[in-house]
Amino acid sequence: MNRAQASLKKTLPTAPPIPEEIEEPTPAKTAPGATIADSIAAFLGRYLACEPHQRTVLALWVVYSWCFEHFPTAAYLDVRSPEPQSGKSLCLRLLELLCDSPWLAAGADVRTITSRLLTSDTRIKAGEDFVTRPPYTILLDDCQHAFHGSEHQPLVAILNSGAHAMGRYARYRCEYSVFGPKAFAGNAPLPASLASRCIPIVLHRKRPSDTLSRFDRGLPSEDVERFHQALARWAKANATALAQAAEEAPAGIPPGLSPREQECAEPLLHIAGLIGGHWPEKARTALAAVFNLAESSRSVQMLCDVRVAFDSRHNPEYLSTRDILAVVGAFEYRPWSAWPRNSGRRLGALLHPFGIVSRNLRIDSETVLRGYLLRDFQDAWERYLPPAIYGQCSATDFSSATPSTTEFARLA
Repeated sequence: MNRAQASLKKTLPTAPPIPEEIEEPTPAKTAPGATIADSIAAFLGRYLACEPHQRTVLALWVVYSWCFEHFPTAAYLDVRSPEPQSGKSLCLRLLELLCDSPWLAAGADVRTITSRLLTSDTRIKAGEDFVTRPPYTILLDDCQHAFHGSEHQPLVAILNSGAHAMGRYARYRCEYSVFGPKAFAGNAPLPASLASRCIPIVLHRKRPSDTLSRFDRGLPSEDVERFHQALARWAKANATALAQAAEEAPAGIPPGLSPREQECAEPLLHIAGLIGGHWPEKARTALAAVFNLAESSRSVQMLCDVRVAFDSRHNPEYLSTRDILAVVGAFEYRPWSAWPRNSGRRLGALLHPFGIVSRNLRIDSETVLRGYLLRDFQDAWERYLPPAIYGQCSATDFSSATPSTTEFARLA
């Protein structure tokens, strides 16, 4: 039984547009990787309230689950949200549907997970070549239960060891390899050592204006099998190229990533490079964004969004608080998208850690506005936003009335 046949047969609520021409597993006749990745991202976007960057990473991660064995490091996902009922469990169900040979466990305790990971199939036998066997993709939902209490440290060590192909977990006289893709979702932060090995995926609660589909399972299993076949054949056709690419660091690694973040990002960047088209640049932008703008740092998110506000006005000498709030409030899924218009104090609280404070801007003898100077942001942008992030957050042309710099008289 091959890996595609070993995958769980489930149903899709809406079948993604997978190419029909799937014949022999050769690069010329395999379903185009860009078409497959685009279909996955579009499918996930129907059900999950998240930004395009996160959908890009999730789509690449699905492809990665079908070819992870070619890479020396594993990509883990930390699926999180600022509040409950934001689609974390749904995200893992969707991944279970699309990934190769998944095992989804919800609320499992330490012993259950350990017994699933440390088996005769994952045990390394002396004198024998180790072969990874399914399930390849481990999906742990409500994992806060497993990481709570005094018994969780061995489990964390097991999972940490699986982040590298050569990683081994020793138990008594046996050694085990649990290398492969893993995704975690829960209502509490992951242990720090495990979180540092993960790509953060931040989901948000559906807004009343969002048009997301309800997830159900209504189509025949042939649709899923067809999707699996396209992924399996692409992975097989590109196996040699993937293995060769993995020997070198990918081109264009986003600046500012820590060593562990680079290890998570490299397999996805290699895959994006082989997919081609717009995906290499799209992957670099997405990975830079999700690492640097994770939910754990709302202040950095705001810093980026204010950068976009200034960019949208061609970087004037200053912007009023009102105009900044008008721009950042238009970003869907940001916490401040629901802020009222008089949220200057909340804006100031997020910028204060960087030493940025609002000022009285005297426009003329009768007009004084509260706002921020462009020059006050320069140091924080240079320190906390890698150059790849600049100008890459979605922004519309916000052109409401702002006093021109030529009208700027003095600061009070």
